[in-house]
Amino acid sequence: MMADTRCLDGGGAGKAIGSPSRWWPLIGIAFLCVMALWLFTRENAFPYFYHPDEPDKVDQVITEDWNFHHPLLMLGTAELVKKALHLPDQEQRIVIMGRWVSASFEVGAVLAFALLGWAVRGPAGSMVGALLATQHQVFELAHYLKEDTALLFAIGVAFLAIHFYWRRRDGLAAALAGGACGLCLSAKYLGAVMLVPALVIFIASQRRHGRRAAHCLLLVGGYVFVAVAVNWPMLLRFASFRHSLARETALVADPNTGFSGQVPIFEYVRMFVVNTNPVVWVLLIAEIVAHWLARRERDAFDWLMLAFPFAFTLLLSCSTKTNDRYFLPVTAGCYYLAALGALDLPRLLGLRGTRQVAVATAMLAGIFVWNLADTWTYLNAFAHDDRAMLLDAIRAQVPADATIAAEEQAELPNPDRPKRLVIQPLLAQKVMRVQLAAELGDTPGALAAKGIDYIVISESDYGRFFRKAAAHLKPDMMRKKEFYETLFSEAAPMTSFPRGTVLYLHPGLRLYALKGLK
Repeated sequence: MMADTRCLDGGGAGKAIGSPSRWWPLIGIAFLCVMALWLFTRENAFPYFYHPDEPDKVDQVITEDWNFHHPLLMLGTAELVKKALHLPDQEQRIVIMGRWVSASFEVGAVLAFALLGWAVRGPAGSMVGALLATQHQVFELAHYLKEDTALLFAIGVAFLAIHFYWRRRDGLAAALAGGACGLCLSAKYLGAVMLVPALVIFIASQRRHGRRAAHCLLLVGGYVFVAVAVNWPMLLRFASFRHSLARETALVADPNTGFSGQVPIFEYVRMFVVNTNPVVWVLLIAEIVAHWLARRERDAFDWLMLAFPFAFTLLLSCSTKTNDRYFLPVTAGCYYLAALGALDLPRLLGLRGTRQVAVATAMLAGIFVWNLADTWTYLNAFAHDDRAMLLDAIRAQVPADATIAAEEQAELPNPDRPKRLVIQPLLAQKVMRVQLAAELGDTPGALAAKGIDYIVISESDYGRFFRKAAAHLKPDMMRKKEFYETLFSEAAPMTSFPRGTVLYLHPGLRLYALKGLK
């Protein structure tokens, strides 16, 4: 049997967090949260309509006319902040405020996981907070007014409350655990599943201490109370809520809604690879091995946290609707286990004393440095706006009397959307807006014959034809692919910006002149 591996320094969660010897780690966590908020809010002022979901959310915050596609933790909080700050109903100011709210939820998640690591494995376990604060997916999603950061915050708080109940096993802890799980439901409908780990720990605790009906009532009562307190407008407009919930359920469960119809487990394996790194992989394996070798010392909460990222991935794979941002809770769970794995790996290697500390420090530093390099790439991507640079190039290189056909993702200024013109003034050129340039003719020359002088294409639009094998393309899709192949072979772009790290700012834009093409 393996020696106890609960804490690198030999301590455990039993020592009081508030003891005088531990003020410095608390100060460190507070400093980490301040720095995380500073980092998460860098370069978050890009136009509100670049992300396709943000205009609708901004409109809901302004009008308070909720569509209930998601529960109200994120948008309700944004609406309260808007009122507290007396912000005017200006879309760009509202979205930046909303992104600050999203970043604040992300900071709350970092704090919750840091405290959880501390509670489970002592001060060294709080390093999970530093790893999450520098992780690139956490950083990116803090830049959007979306519910994913609220869900991660709620999940972190829920695990912290569940652990509190596991240690205390009293009525207050039961109510707090239930309320935290209700917060998960209030972030996203998917968050309802967090009641399962709470019930698992509740059942495990009752096996040792006898069944307590009062605790069960307090757990469920806390869950319902928080869910209702956050989402009470749903009760007032129940028909609308039911319709939206049915819509969301259909998108998740119905293979005929435009998704692949196949269980996307391998897609989430790819997301795991993208959102972690080899150091994390090694430490995950180390933590799994450490759990098994010390299985008699590991309690129900330890096994729950080990199972969480794998169980959540399987849950996500039950839906044909996929997105990288759905993977955020799994990313956090993997980094939590990796941080603990860094503490256990030296013991697996038979190291003690200074060597033990050195190896653990080196592994954590490896993740931290790798994270910083990835996050720097994302920070640099948010700092460069390809659409804005494309507009500058058009104004400088394209005659004012020219006609331009622009694909959807180019987001050229549109007179039919006057609110956006405050950010992007109209071009002097005549602009035709199409989903795909290939819809206007069989060849680029055919577009020129119709009087179109230039086209702007976006890889986020046309790239679908090149990311699939030709055998999987229908005849109409093949024709459109051939249009772009002809364009690429016959003309060089006047200016181009590659598809990049943050697709909402770097959708892969190219400007072509059509004069002389056949």
